[in-house]
Amino acid sequence: MNNSLFRNGVSAIIVNSDNEILLVNLLSFKSHFYALPGGGLEDNEQEIDAIYRELHEELGIQKTSLELVGTCKDPITFRFQTKKLSRNGTEYDGSRRYCFGFKFTGSNSEIMTSSDEVRSYLWSPYSMLNKYLLFDNQLQESQEKTLELFPTADKF
Repeated sequence: MNNSLFRNGVSAIIVNSDNEILLVNLLSFKSHFYALPGGGLEDNEQEIDAIYRELHEELGIQKTSLELVGTCKDPITFRFQTKKLSRNGTEYDGSRRYCFGFKFTGSNSEIMTSSDEVRSYLWSPYSMLNKYLLFDNQLQESQEKTLELFPTADKF
C-alpha cells in the first residue's frame, strides 16, 4: 500500500508572440535554476482558478493577457528527493502538477515579479530550455507537456 502524499498544484506553459516560453527563478532556487510558473492549490480551489491566481500573485499577469490553448491530459508527478514539503501541518512526499498552455497576449511591461517568491523571469526559446530547467526530469517533462500543448514548439 502506498501512503505517499502528493501536493496538487498547477504549472503554466506560456508562449509569447516570439514563440518563447516563460520561466521563473524562485527565491528558493539558485539563480541559474528556473521552472515553469505555478504553485499549489488552495482548499477547494479548481485547477484553472489556481493557475490564474498563481500567475497574478507571482508575476502580476492578468487573466485578460492570457489566451488558454489547452490543458495537458495527465499531470506531472514527482517525488521530492531530499526533504518533505510541509504545508499547514501536512507533510508531502511529492507534487502532482496539472499543466495549462497559454498564449501571452499582454506586454512585458505588465510582468512584475513577486518579491517574496520570484527573483526573476525570462523568456526562453524551446531549444534553450536545457540551459534553465536543471532539476532531475524537469527538462524532459516540461518539453513533453510543451509539445502536447504546442505541437510545433520544437520548430520554434
